[in-house]
Amino acid sequence: MAEVKRKKKVTVREVLNGRFFESEWFRRNRILLLMIFFLLVVNISVKYKSEKVIREMTALEDSLIELRSRSISIAADVIRMSRQSVIIERVKKSGIDLATSKEPPRKIYVDKE
Repeated sequence: MAEVKRKKKVTVREVLNGRFFESEWFRRNRILLLMIFFLLVVNISVKYKSEKVIREMTALEDSLIELRSRSISIAADVIRMSRQSVIIERVKKSGIDLATSKEPPRKIYVDKE
């Protein structure tokens, strides 16, 4: 008659003692177990890396919003400072003897030879 192989169950005590690593099943499947362990480590590292990238993106988006609002306020200040009335007032405060021209500007034509 053929012998029937009995499957031996792995107990916690065998794992803690280290006898599990001496078993035939572990020897046959050690490459598969190492590959699974490696893939788990890679998966965990990818997860942490993606979380870091997401945090950086959020910080950059916040700074972008702040810089946009700053840019808009600076552009408004430049427009306000470039008005003719503001320029005339600043010239008078600085004490420079300048006056606005009464004649409109003229075009200068140059002959192309």
